[in-house]
Amino acid sequence: MAFRWEEQREYFRDARRARYLARIVGKTADVIIAMSLWHIPGAAGAFAALFYLLMCDGFPGGRSAGKWLTGLKVVRVDREPMDLQSSLLRNLTVASPFLLYLVPVVGPFLAYTVGLAVLLIETYLGFYDSDGQRAGDTFAETIVVEFQQAADDVSLSD
Repeated sequence: MAFRWEEQREYFRDARRARYLARIVGKTADVIIAMSLWHIPGAAGAFAALFYLLMCDGFPGGRSAGKWLTGLKVVRVDREPMDLQSSLLRNLTVASPFLLYLVPVVGPFLAYTVGLAVLLIETYLGFYDSDGQRAGDTFAETIVVEFQQAADDVSLSD
């Protein structure tokens, strides 16, 4: 995976990378939406929450509700449009605590402990990585940039 990123790094070098605070606010909004969906009665709520968390960046334009709110966009480093597979890979780390919560008896304990570990690791990587990539971005070969209207015909680097 790193090989393709190395090839594309020059193209994205001058892109307006998303500010980290905006990324945190956007992801927090997405998690709040997922937690709200979780309260739908029965298995439908858990399914809706997990589906939203895993697929939200695969929505048209690579923008989840949180990214739309903060003016950000997820782009693949191979410059292809975001798809559901990339969104799944990108968000699997964030959704893992929700998945673990479903395990009988020990699920809540696992969800909170793994969730805390994931939060710390993802925060550290996103903040200190030279390309601003958290673990999910590395897995899916994506980066988060400031959104610009396509009608402007302005490239990412402008």
